[in-house]
Amino acid sequence: MSNEFKPGREPLKHIIEHAVPPPEDGSDVPTQWRSNRMGCFTLLFRVGLTAALIAACIIPFTPYGARVKKAFDAFMGHGPSPKIITKDVVKEVIREVPRLDPLPLKFVPRKEVDVTQLFNDIQIKTTLTTSEGGYASLEIGDKDSYSAEFQLKLRVPKANQTVPELARLNPSLPKLLPALPQLLENGKVSGFYHKLYENKVTGIEHSLTRLNKVLDRHNFFDCETILELQHPVTKRNALLIQSEMDVVADGSDGDRMATMDASIYNSDYYQPFTSYTWAKQTSTPNPLLSRWQSRYDTAKAAAGAKGLSTAKANELKAELQHLSADITGLKTRSSLIGDKDPFIVISLLFKDYPRIMAQAPSIGDYCAVIHGDKIYPAICGDYGPSMKMGEASLLIAKKINDKATPYIRGEDDLKVSYLIFPGTADKPFGAPNLDKWHEKVSAYLKEIGGLGDGFALYKWENPFPPKPTPVAAGDTAKPTEVKPSEPAKPEGTPAATNPTTTVPAPTETPASAPAKVPADKPKSATKAKTKKPAH
Repeated sequence: MSNEFKPGREPLKHIIEHAVPPPEDGSDVPTQWRSNRMGCFTLLFRVGLTAALIAACIIPFTPYGARVKKAFDAFMGHGPSPKIITKDVVKEVIREVPRLDPLPLKFVPRKEVDVTQLFNDIQIKTTLTTSEGGYASLEIGDKDSYSAEFQLKLRVPKANQTVPELARLNPSLPKLLPALPQLLENGKVSGFYHKLYENKVTGIEHSLTRLNKVLDRHNFFDCETILELQHPVTKRNALLIQSEMDVVADGSDGDRMATMDASIYNSDYYQPFTSYTWAKQTSTPNPLLSRWQSRYDTAKAAAGAKGLSTAKANELKAELQHLSADITGLKTRSSLIGDKDPFIVISLLFKDYPRIMAQAPSIGDYCAVIHGDKIYPAICGDYGPSMKMGEASLLIAKKINDKATPYIRGEDDLKVSYLIFPGTADKPFGAPNLDKWHEKVSAYLKEIGGLGDGFALYKWENPFPPKPTPVAAGDTAKPTEVKPSEPAKPEGTPAATNPTTTVPAPTETPASAPAKVPADKPKSATKAKTKKPAH
């Protein structure tokens, strides 16, 4: 290597040897060579920052970490943080391997039957049947692929028509009516019996198609027989109905009874009138008039409310019309009273037939009610549903069963015989005359052979005995009795044997007087009979 000096490339040794020493005061030293000395405040800041960083790293791992954090949160406005407790939970999981049935390898048809009992004592059997069909995408469009069929089986009973069969229900009946064998020999099962069960079946079918409540078992089998009888000598017709005894508590009469028991007129299905009615005779208001007027006012106020649905408006309109007719009737008419008068209820299926059949009963016809060894005089005083049979006033029901109420039957079993004498009604109708009723029923019983030895027709007591006329002071004359009103007697009617009951006939309502409730007013066909379990 050449040692020749070349400008710009001086050796390090040459540079060192020829370097000029720096001045001792350092004034000529370049700025970048001078050392930077820190001031006192700068040094303290750096030391403090370093200490703070070190503390921030160490304090969280000391007992004072939580306190510092809490103080910091309070300074920053934060609430206390929730305490989190962490626990190690070891769960033991036990897995059960279920026993599974083997999967089917092909379709298996099924047929399953389930038998249960409905609330109305009807036994129902459901059958599920499966069969293999086509593809689901095709079956979904076929309505027969997923369908239900409901089948109700009914055994319509045959009519009882012999003495032994009747005696099975009431052993005293052949003794009480000694001519019964002779009457049955010439009698026949009435077409009304078959019509009754035809109505029952039709009604059940109608209810099934609409999934409504159907006639229960008790009300379906409520009639054993209906027999048309005629005495061969006297030619007196009689209709014998063997049935149960439901209770009717309907009816009101302000002329005879100015007050009524609330338990009666507030009972279910109560109506202020019976089908047997007559013109009101006195100015004493009917005890139900103010209550029915109050009901009318309430319904009228409800009908005037805004925002009613069409269905509710129509319902209130019908209610107002019904209450208006009742109020008119309460002002102008009187009727039998369920717990005071002896009468029975006949089915509406009889209503139109008296015009064409001598054996068809109608309102006002006399009858005898037989239960056990007792026989009670009564009249046909009311109409009932065309699908049911066997009902009497609360007065008669209580005589047979002292526990009878508007909700408890007089007799659950088919042990009541209703012996009706068609075509015997006295018109015009009037307030009950129990002595006359007893006399008439006695006469008709004699015309069909009379009662057996040891039996007698029951005699009802007058629930409204006449009040004696007050006697003036010093008058020694015997007080006279106020006789109960009695309807006018048609020509040929024998006079009553009891002279205390013979009074002038009441005046009929003028033709111009409103009469919203006719004498043979039928009950609504939808009215339910007061059926309750036996007590």
